[in-house]
Amino acid sequence: MPSTSSGRIVKAQRNSKKTQHQKNHRWESFTAKISKLHSLDPLRKVRRHDLEAEDLDAATSYLRNGLDRWAELNVSKLYSDFKRRITPLTDSLAQILYHEERIMDLLAEYIGMHVKDILEPLLDLVTAFAHDLGVRFEKHYPRAMGLLVGLASKVHDVEVIEWTFASMAFLFKYLSRLLVPDLRPTFEMIAPLMGKAKNSPGHIARFAAEAMSFLVKKAAAPGRKEKSLTQIVQFARKDLESVAETKQFELYSQGIMTMFAEAIKGASYSVHSTGPDIFAILAQEVPEEELEVPERAIWTDVCCGVLTSTIHHSTPESFKAVEEKIVEEAITAKRPTLFVQFFGIMAGVRRGGRVNDWGTLVKLLGQLLDGLAPWKEKPETASSLSFWQRIVVNTTIVWGQAPIDAILPALSSFNTAMTKEPLMKWYIPFCSYLSDLNAERFRGLFQKDFQRFAFPPFYF
Repeated sequence: MPSTSSGRIVKAQRNSKKTQHQKNHRWESFTAKISKLHSLDPLRKVRRHDLEAEDLDAATSYLRNGLDRWAELNVSKLYSDFKRRITPLTDSLAQILYHEERIMDLLAEYIGMHVKDILEPLLDLVTAFAHDLGVRFEKHYPRAMGLLVGLASKVHDVEVIEWTFASMAFLFKYLSRLLVPDLRPTFEMIAPLMGKAKNSPGHIARFAAEAMSFLVKKAAAPGRKEKSLTQIVQFARKDLESVAETKQFELYSQGIMTMFAEAIKGASYSVHSTGPDIFAILAQEVPEEELEVPERAIWTDVCCGVLTSTIHHSTPESFKAVEEKIVEEAITAKRPTLFVQFFGIMAGVRRGGRVNDWGTLVKLLGQLLDGLAPWKEKPETASSLSFWQRIVVNTTIVWGQAPIDAILPALSSFNTAMTKEPLMKWYIPFCSYLSDLNAERFRGLFQKDFQRFAFPPFYF
């Protein structure tokens, strides 16, 4: 997945002309990797049916089977040395459980060498070891993740990255029941890969963000979202704010946007069933000071980026649930400056092609603008450039893109709102911008009112 020179995380463009792929190696998204792990048992069934407690001595293990298989596939001197040291500890599952600390030490020692020739089998054996230990692997999880993060941070060979994130996909899916109740430790380990660390490559940041998005989806499940999802959203926001003045802020911000956007998205062009709730909690966590439309609004911009990405991914049918959730939140949340921005994005991205109910959107926009009435007591803020960019511009976009039958019923009340404080000073710039966006719309609906407003002495 390519990254631009500025460090922004971008996906490859879709190409309608598909040709047969000729290369042996092909990059896959983290979501694709997760979807291929159908053979994994959930954590509650982590022990295989053939490993009965009374027959541990006779039972084989995933780790031992993996060692035997890789002995034939990798004959490098270093791997042979590793196999010679670990084999005596793996004669049976009971022995693996007894020597689990020594086995983890050996895996860490050899993975830590960062020698490409042995990394593929070693990373595969880490997942096999986790498969054998089940819930007992939880105590080794931080160390295993540290090894994977270290590889992704330092070894930028494409195949090594592929193996690293394949191993991460296994651990996330296999241990998700243990990880999801509190994602903060995992997030802290992954954050450097998502752009928080200096010189993080854009493609690594995107892949790490996709990895975390799998767990965010799980955290948004009914019964968990009130605690687990809210907890990780708050933690991510505060962590992003902590690096606001650093050079890595932009890429880290993009990484967090990608994490939540990918959590909202479903397969193909769909939206995941938990997607609307994820976005609602993102919006709820916008801090009060950002509702005053400051020049820099960190979490508001994250929310806007997530919404933009979701719209690009979805269809009108799949976006409907997100649209309805945003409308519901706009009615109940009483945060007009935030939702005016969301409405502008919904109307502007893809030329409003994902909006299903323009009538409700335009009507509610008028109510949000009425909710700005107390701002007439804040003349400096209402006159600021950020107020223009975040409120007036987004309002203009809605009125420039909405179908004529949706805006006609709201025309009179909208003109009233725009020609009184705190919006009155922006009426002329609004008309100017609308004439650029949709000249026909301006001439048909606003030109006469604009002339009366701008040149009152010449009209009787």
